[in-house]
Formats: sequence, structure tokens, C-alpha cells
Amino acid sequence: MSDTPFPAPRLGEPYLLAPGPLTTDIRVKVAMLRDWGSWDADFRAMTKSLCDQVVALAGQGRDFACVPMQGSGSYCVEAMLGSFVPRDGKVLVLANGAYGLRAAETMRYIGRAYTLIDKGDYMPPRGDEVAAALDADPAITHVIAIHCETSSGILNPVAEISQAVASRGRKLLVDSMSAFGAVDMTGIIYEAMVSSANKCIEGV
Repeated sequence: MSDTPFPAPRLGEPYLLAPGPLTTDIRVKVAMLRDWGSWDADFRAMTKSLCDQVVALAGQGRDFACVPMQGSGSYCVEAMLGSFVPRDGKVLVLANGAYGLRAAETMRYIGRAYTLIDKGDYMPPRGDEVAAALDADPAITHVIAIHCETSSGILNPVAEISQAVASRGRKLLVDSMSAFGAVDMTGIIYEAMVSSANKCIEGV
């Protein structure tokens, strides 16, 4: 811990301390000043490098691929749920705040079956609760967990949850908007994970 003050942002803007978007480094701002041709070789090479670095940051090897998407975090969560959960699938939604509840609402919008464990605003869902819910309902095919609940800052025990899910032959989907890049993903078994550039990795 240091009492040394942070240097002021280069352009004089205030520090944004909300969950995200965060104040971006001057290097990020400068990188955005260049126009790119989306089919040009240099742009494709940059995109590949970015994707490779994201997969490496996740601690995953060749079994995973990075798919850049344009849109808000909720847009990407909806894309994950709509893409990975089949029409006849059923999702166990784990909620302990606004974003878990939003995932449940998204399930309703896209017309997929789901069941909800709502822990309120302060208690994290636990692996034994997930195990009991999966044992009680064989129709559940997927579980969605919020890695770090943005509305409260609670870091949920996703590794523990993933063990309960994997041991029962189900698939875990992770919303890691407010954790990816800052929290180690080692030990988390998941089928898909979504995050955003505008939080822990301080991009755009």
C-alpha cells in the first residue's frame, strides 16, 4: 500500500471510479486516433494479436478462441446465452445483484427456460447450492455465474461453482465483466466467458 498520489490524467480529465468505463490511459486514446481498413492485412494481424493475448490472459490454450464483439456488456451476455444455450436447453441463473437478475431477464427475452437462485444483494451463491439445484433438476443444461457482481463488488466463488457444474456434466457460462484481467481464471472450468475492454483491462 502506498500513499503516493496517482498522476493526473494527461488530458486533465477526471478519474472515473465507477465500475466502468474507466479513465483510459493516454496510450489507449492515441491508439484510437488511427483509422483502419477492416480488410487490410495490418488490421487483421492486429486483431489476431489482440485475440491471442486475450486467450493468454484467460490462461487458456488452443481449446478456446476469442471473439471480439461490438456492444455493451449486456449485449455480449445476451449473445453468449443465445448462442451457447440451445432452444431446448435450460439455464440455472445464479444472482446476487443486478447483473445476475439481468441475466435471468435476458433468458426470458430470448425465450429459453431457466430457474433462478437469487441470493439477494450481499450473499454469494455457493457450490453446494448449485450442486443441489442440479441434482434436483436434470433438465438444467447450463449454469450462468457472475464472476464479480459489478453492482456490489462481490467476488463470487466461481471456481467452486465450476467444480459442482462440471462434476455433474453441465456447462458453465461466466459473466466476467468486472473480473477478467484482474482475477486469475485458473481452476475455473467453463464453456464460455464474456468480458469487456472497459473495466479491468482499461481499454475501449
